[in-house]
Amino acid sequence: MKKIFLVLLLLLVCNGCVPKSYIEQLGIITAIGYDQAEEDQVKGTMVIFQFDPTATASSQVVSAVADTSKGIRFRANRQTSHRLVSGQVRLLLFENKLAEKGVMRYMDTLSRDAKITDMGFLSVSDVPTEKLLKSGISEDAPNTGNYIQRLIEKSIHQEMIPNVELTSFIHHYYDVGIDPVLPLLSTQEEKTMIKGLALFQNDRFVQTLSEEDIIFLLLLKKDLKDAELQLQLPNEALQNYYKKRSINPATDGELHVSLNEVETDLSIQTKKNDPVSPSVHLKMEARLLEITKDIDLKQRKAIRKLEDEIAKGIEERLSLVVNQLKEEKVDPVGFGKEYNEKHRTNRITEESWRDQISQLDVSFDVEVKLLRYGISE
Repeated sequence: MKKIFLVLLLLLVCNGCVPKSYIEQLGIITAIGYDQAEEDQVKGTMVIFQFDPTATASSQVVSAVADTSKGIRFRANRQTSHRLVSGQVRLLLFENKLAEKGVMRYMDTLSRDAKITDMGFLSVSDVPTEKLLKSGISEDAPNTGNYIQRLIEKSIHQEMIPNVELTSFIHHYYDVGIDPVLPLLSTQEEKTMIKGLALFQNDRFVQTLSEEDIIFLLLLKKDLKDAELQLQLPNEALQNYYKKRSINPATDGELHVSLNEVETDLSIQTKKNDPVSPSVHLKMEARLLEITKDIDLKQRKAIRKLEDEIAKGIEERLSLVVNQLKEEKVDPVGFGKEYNEKHRTNRITEESWRDQISQLDVSFDVEVKLLRYGISE
């Protein structure tokens, strides 16, 4: 009996020693933006969620300038009655001017913080992140930080951009033969949008890949399951298959095709002792959602010709994307990493590969099969 009494007494004493944190007293940081400030300092903007039944709003935004990310939080603590904690950070934004100088100093600090989830999304902004995070509430999100998080999450799920979680960026930064990428945000009519893809050389933002070219980079990075693709083809490509009696004359406008339910099987082959000459084999199945010319799709020859022209058009766009990567000496595809994984001798290093990227000579072999192409099938 005495032993039970002593155990209960110890439990009560220990329970009294544990520091208590009442949720109403906490300001939970859900998003952080970093902007370039004067004298090499950094301005940090934080979106804070607060559980306060007496408050008129469930979130607030505070900004502070300091030399480090921890210093920003220390100074921001002076601007709110809540104690700031970082257990729910889901979004990290970097102004493009700051990202050009390198973001790893901030990534390293965040990745070492056990209270910050490694599943948070990263992004670059071509406008100050303070402006983005302090803009009005969008759609059904309680604050702009949540809206941007949902925008990025949806874009990844719908295969519009690659994975941009903190862990993905860290892995690509440390892996040899591959560079990280992040979505580039901007504003249009006071609303945040994804403008393109930020290309990184190590941890420095160096160039933007246009919104239209993102899908072609994705085709080189991974197997797609349910993507969409828009493509312009030469006007004369299918002129032998235009319908004679057509509502839309064949001479009007350019020839565009829209594909959805795009599923791909990607294979990249490399040659021993020749890392700059990879071969890309891409098999694609898709549904023809729309075509801007009135093609007689009842003809099997027309379908085959259309598949060949789409494959040719994709190869041309892939080549243009690779040329841009060569100019900037960046490898978000991971051609170098692919080579190292398949060859144990004469492996590339980070330094040697950076010099060789501009010499890339990639060959493409694309096969396209249209599974569905309208009621005429």
